Amino acid sequence: MSGLRERQKEQRRQVIAEAALELFKTNGFAATTLDQIAVQAGVSAPTVVNYFGGKQEILLALLKQPDEKAMRDSRDRLDDDSDPLEALCAFEGLMTHYQLEAMPASLWRELAPFLFTGELARALDPWNAAVIEETKALLVHFQGVGRIRDSVDIDVAATVFNQYANVAFIRLATEVTPDREAHSRHMRSVLGLMCHGMLVG
Repeated sequence: MSGLRERQKEQRRQVIAEAALELFKTNGFAATTLDQIAVQAGVSAPTVVNYFGGKQEILLALLKQPDEKAMRDSRDRLDDDSDPLEALCAFEGLMTHYQLEAMPASLWRELAPFLFTGELARALDPWNAAVIEETKALLVHFQGVGRIRDSVDIDVAATVFNQYANVAFIRLATEVTPDREAHSRHMRSVLGLMCHGMLVG
């Protein structure tokens, strides 16, 4: 019985999140209220608060879902014959693809100023940490199979990957017409530089 209740709770949570996303797309994030989300989802405002706490928490859940999917897909593609550069490009490409599918450019443009500083940025810290941990696991895998030097500081490499990918994604997502091919080429160049290094020998 508890399993059924959990499924029902998850379904209601998903209905609320989808209702909020539709309103964020139509009205913008700032102009959308909890009452509007409740009406759209067919629940009461206290129910929305009970499931999420507030609209910022709903937004965070919506932002996390695409990256969670990218992480799962990236792990599924990884094997001992994988190339580090290809794996990093694939991981970044999956995150970019799923995030652009999840929210339109208009919403990204509204959110962009708040994603690096302030309350929303701080709320995203744990999720950025999760992406960094996933990247570290990817790089540790390649160290283990002898594709990356043991001397490489995995913490620094994973942090640089996450920080630059975030900046590049926001630049792409806020374009009137996001040029995914140009973004992909640019990220391959940057990640190639990171993977291959700049020093001779």
